[in-house]
Amino acid sequence: MFKVKRQFIRVICLLLILSMAAAFSGCSNDNGDTPLQFTGGKQCRLARINFKDYGSVSFRLYKDEEPELVEKFISACKNGVFDGMTLQNVIEDYVLLAGCDPVNTDYDAKYEHKGKLYPFKGALCASGSGNDKRNASAFQIIGLPSDELKNMEELIEHEGYTFLDYIKFGYETELTREELDMFMEYGGAPWLTGHAAVFGQAYEGLDILEKVMAAYNEDEAAEIIIESIETD
Repeated sequence: MFKVKRQFIRVICLLLILSMAAAFSGCSNDNGDTPLQFTGGKQCRLARINFKDYGSVSFRLYKDEEPELVEKFISACKNGVFDGMTLQNVIEDYVLLAGCDPVNTDYDAKYEHKGKLYPFKGALCASGSGNDKRNASAFQIIGLPSDELKNMEELIEHEGYTFLDYIKFGYETELTREELDMFMEYGGAPWLTGHAAVFGQAYEGLDILEKVMAAYNEDEAAEIIIESIETD
């Protein structure tokens, strides 16, 4: 009888430990259904990009996944690197580009590339093409909506190819169907998976991002200015 009670108590203690671990898991995704970037969590840092005359876009920064990139980006923000900066370019419905020209090497950082962050719509990515180094004083924000991806897939399949093969052979990026389905739901640039150094994700103000991109697309001479970037 006492042995049964002890076993019961052990099971209860184990369940309590597991529930506490889940509560403090930060940005991790334990349910396997929602991508890490949309789960939130206490371990994320926060940043808000304020666009003059348009509004603000808020981001979670994943310091557990990309510690050096997040640290260097926050340092650049606090040092006013982006204050008053005009966007370098906006590629129609695809990506927004900003940063120092020439790039400030003081903000070079190690790119961990742990494979848990994807270039979804609203993803914040560091600039550069090095395998293990990227620069946090220049960044891109992915803006491609899911509808555009679905249109691309239909067009490619109409030509007799699969979207996965197009991404694999055109961009040397291999994805599973499950991963591609996530992009079909959330939008983004699936072919940049493993290439773009993602370290943040917009969680508020995506409508502002769309307005900024639309304004630039209507007038390429338009000056889109970052008033400031606030961080916690």
